[in-house]
Formats: sequence, structure tokens, C-alpha cells
Amino acid sequence: MTSLAEWQHRFAEALHAPGAEFPGPGSRQGLDVYRNNVRQSLIEALSSTFPHTRTLLGERFFTAVASTYARHHLPDEPRLVHYGHRFAEMLEDLPTMTDYAYVIDICRLERARLDVSHAADTIPLDAETLASSQDPGALACSPSPASCHLIGHHDVLDLWQALERGETGIAVGAAGRWHWLLVRHGRNVDIQSVTPACETLYHALDARPILGDALTACSRRHGQEDAGQALGTLLGLGALTPCRHEETPS
Repeated sequence: MTSLAEWQHRFAEALHAPGAEFPGPGSRQGLDVYRNNVRQSLIEALSSTFPHTRTLLGERFFTAVASTYARHHLPDEPRLVHYGHRFAEMLEDLPTMTDYAYVIDICRLERARLDVSHAADTIPLDAETLASSQDPGALACSPSPASCHLIGHHDVLDLWQALERGETGIAVGAAGRWHWLLVRHGRNVDIQSVTPACETLYHALDARPILGDALTACSRRHGQEDAGQALGTLLGLGALTPCRHEETPS
């Protein structure tokens, strides 16, 4: 007798394969209808998650790419708000997107904004709390869950703001290696361009959340002044949060 888990696995595989036989009682026609309904709902979910990407690609091309993605990637969980984590990677693999890396940057920003908007709430670490600490270097802190660092290929923040206003035809900024930090404040997610030193400090605190150690690592790479400015930026943006005692490494 086929177990429920095995049947569910075979059913999920059949959703990926057009023309596959229904894994149990039922008909191929019924499976085809269900498969098309599932795919359409996934395309609509991607369209909701990546509206700016859809605008830049055009409705027809976006729908074709989203259909391909939905055919190869079923959701990992019931909440479709988390669907589409590999969509930008699929765009990056398309030869037709070679000259449109800025669209992939916008796609990643859209995905990151949605993730940050649904992340857990925490109390941000501020400069006053840091200054009142008896030993600031020993303070344990880490990047806020409601924050995210991204690296882009073009300066697209002006384009992003234009798309947010419903405008088109804005020129894409210079190519290069651009660092962005997304941080949620209330219901809004702010996107700021930051320095490479901010990236280093942000990820150093993610790896080992002792402020003095992270600042030392950042100073070795970028210099003490840049490391200090990076700390000020992260504090000002509310991108750091104190670690609870049980989260502090021994």
C-alpha cells in the first residue's frame, strides 16, 4: 500500500511533468487542469512579489519566465509570500538577460524588501545604549532580522524610486559594485546605499556578534576611520540589535 507521504511526493512530481499520469485514482485530464491552476496561481504570486521586475521586462516576457520558474519550482511552504527566492538567479542564468543586469538588481531588491517586511521585530541598538555600556567593545550585537545587505551591478536606486512612483523611462545608473542596506522601520522598508566597510562590519557581526572583534576585523580591511563611520551608519539606520544573553557565543 502506498503511504500518504509517498503519494504526496509522486503527486508533486506529477505537477512538474506535463502529460504525466495521475498517481492514483483520477484522470490525466483532471491532473492537467489542477496543474494549470497551480501554475497560474504561482505566476500571479510572482507577479505580486516582483511588480517592478514585471514592468521592466514587459508583461509577455515576464509571464513566460514566471511560467518556466513555476514549472520547475514548487513552493516550499504554504505561504506564497515566501515564494520566488530563486527567481533572480533564474533571470541571471538567461542569456537574454546579459545586457540587463540592472533588472536583476531590481528583482533582488524586491525579494529582499518583502523578506525584510515580514521579518521578526527587534529592539534596535542605538548610540545612547552603546555609549552607556561599561565595555562597548564587549557588547554582543548582530544585524537586525528586519534588515538585509545586497550587492548590485548597477546604481539603480533612482530607477527604484521612479518605479515606486509609477514612473518609467528613468536612466540606469553607473555599473559597478554597489552596496545596499534594507532596514524596516515600522511598516516601511528603507533602502540606503552604504560603503564596503558597512558590508564588512555588518557581516562580521553576523558571524561573531562581539562588537570589538567585528570592529577590529573591519579596521584591518578598511582602516579605523572607515570602520568607525560604518558603525555610525549601522547604528543610525537601526540595522543592529543587541543579542540576548543566550545568543552570545562563549
